[in-house]
Amino acid sequence: MRLNGLHHVSSITGDAKYNVDFHTRLLGMRLVKKTVNQDDVSAYHLFYADALGSAGTELTFFDWPSVPRSRIGAGAVTETALRVGGGAESLNLWAGWFDKNKVAHGEIENGSLAFQDAEGQRLRLVAEADAGGHPWRESPVPLHAAIFGLSNVTLTVEEREPTARFLTGVLGFRESESSLFETGEGGPGAQLRLLVSPNRGAPGAGGVHHVAWAVRDAETQQAWLDHLAEHLVPNSGLIDRFYFQSVYFRVPGGILFEIATEGPGFTADGEDVDHLGERLSLPPFLEKNRVRIEAGLKPL
Repeated sequence: MRLNGLHHVSSITGDAKYNVDFHTRLLGMRLVKKTVNQDDVSAYHLFYADALGSAGTELTFFDWPSVPRSRIGAGAVTETALRVGGGAESLNLWAGWFDKNKVAHGEIENGSLAFQDAEGQRLRLVAEADAGGHPWRESPVPLHAAIFGLSNVTLTVEEREPTARFLTGVLGFRESESSLFETGEGGPGAQLRLLVSPNRGAPGAGGVHHVAWAVRDAETQQAWLDHLAEHLVPNSGLIDRFYFQSVYFRVPGGILFEIATEGPGFTADGEDVDHLGERLSLPPFLEKNRVRIEAGLKPL
């Protein structure tokens, strides 16, 4: 029993229109699902991914316009890294594109390029020589250099050891080098970095809400649910999100983790793969409230 790697990273935006423009036009990711937060149907839940909406490629955002900006610090996922193809040369293409569009970014170093959106969301591109994958055809850079998935996340905590012990002892991560932990087969897409800071962060727009790790199916997820119970880890129990099933819990240090199934996926509601994200999608248990839900959302 193991976690296969990253499933998705969910963050918060205070400006859904800007968020769509940034991730589709500037980053060239595909809006694969435009739905609502199932716990707060007044808010959009936007999913960006590769061309197929594959698990392990998804950035998602809750749209909460009234929340303050996040404060980066301990108790949060403080950076999300994305995989791009084309090797190191692709980062030069991205840096030029960011300059043209006034996207704040750092220097290219160690095969990666850190950048931020206008809300302060901390992101990084990590270049791979032979990436493969299924990038969206609307990439602003040549397709071979496009974003095609998640690479790793950075967790920041106040005390390292409780979180490190939980990752290895309960969740089965391996510490492959200082501060780098891997799950599943390891490598890009299955990694997290663990940093320490005495300064406590605060959630809000521009910050990460939670990070989800993938399991193959509901049977494996139930085994993980039993495993968490054996280790007396408080959790949400099984929650059916329709597009996948979820279990939520916090690791030491307060960061919210999710274990999510790889399927059934974003075509489960009947949307054709060629038309993902073009309309407001609602799971069956919310469809009866479509008129009321749509009336409460601002058009994107």
